[in-house]
Formats: sequence, C-alpha cells, structure tokens
Amino acid sequence: MLSRINLFGIVCDHLRTLRRYDSSSNRISIEDLFLFIIFPLIVSIILVIRNITLDSHVTDLITSISILGGFLFNLLAIIYGLMDKVRDSPIDPNGNSTDAVRERIRQRFIKEIHVNISFNIVISLLTLSLLLIYSYMIPIGQPDLFSFHQTSFRVYIGLYLFISILIYFLLGLFSLTMLMIINRVYIILNKG
Repeated sequence: MLSRINLFGIVCDHLRTLRRYDSSSNRISIEDLFLFIIFPLIVSIILVIRNITLDSHVTDLITSISILGGFLFNLLAIIYGLMDKVRDSPIDPNGNSTDAVRERIRQRFIKEIHVNISFNIVISLLTLSLLLIYSYMIPIGQPDLFSFHQTSFRVYIGLYLFISILIYFLLGLFSLTMLMIINRVYIILNKG
C-alpha cells in the first residue's frame, strides 16, 4: 500500500552517489559524509543553541524552496531527455577505447544527476512540510496554552527545537545537494 510513496530507494540511491570514482569500494567517502551529513547537522545545532530563529523568514523560505523545487522538476525532465540520448548512443563493444570509457562514465554521471535531483525534490517537499508546521507553532518566548502544565510545555519545547534543527539541517542539505547538481550538470554539458 505504501510502496507507491516509499522514498527510501531515492535516499539510498542518492547516498550511493557520494562514492569516489577512483575507488573500487562501495562505501561513501568520508569527506562527502562529513560535508553532506555531519557539517549541516553541526551547523543546525549551533544555530538553534545560539537561538537564531526562522520566525521572520518562514514565508521567504517557503517561497524560495517552492521555486527551486519547481526548477528541479524542470531540470529532471531535461536530464530524463538526456538519459534517452545517452542510452541511444553506441558504445564500442570492446570497451577499450577512451571514447567508450568516457561514454560509460558519462552515462553513470547522468544517472547519478537524475538521482540527486530526485533526492533534492524529496528534500524540498519535506522542508516545505516542516516549514508549514513550524509557521503554525507558537514561538517559545510568547505566553502559550501549555504554561499551566509543565510536562506539556517541555514536550512542546522539545518538539519546537527538534523541528528547528531539522529545518536547518534540511536547508543545508538542500543547498549543498543543489551545488553538487549544478556542478555535475556543468561538467556534463562542458565536457559532453
């Protein structure tokens, strides 16, 4: 039933694109793991600890993520057309020539760009959902309905801080993945 909306495959495929090309290992490179996961998480936690809130920027973030998400859908269609052209191009059956090797790398690169764009669309949808939830939450500093019950207030603060960290993390991940997509598209178009 949920298989139609299961996005786990997109996330796993995206993580596979963080491998080094010059390595036979199937593991994610340590540098990419740090850049795409650990660094945004550390920055997110620091921003929340320093009490930097999104309250006045939620509308702007929703607008910009929506526009960039739409742009990614268009880019996905362009890459899909490029994938059809690459599939139709002949490859030397021996596979020894530099052109054949270059073409195989190009095919792999285009498939990975397709996966990265799909992943970033998922991230944009998740970020938009969390920004909408965040926009309806009562800021912590204001008097609220939970002040009469200490446990509810603590749960609310925990949820508020968790959503804030998650939004910052997803915004950082979205931005870094967008930079990776732009770089990869540039390489394909410049050398293809």
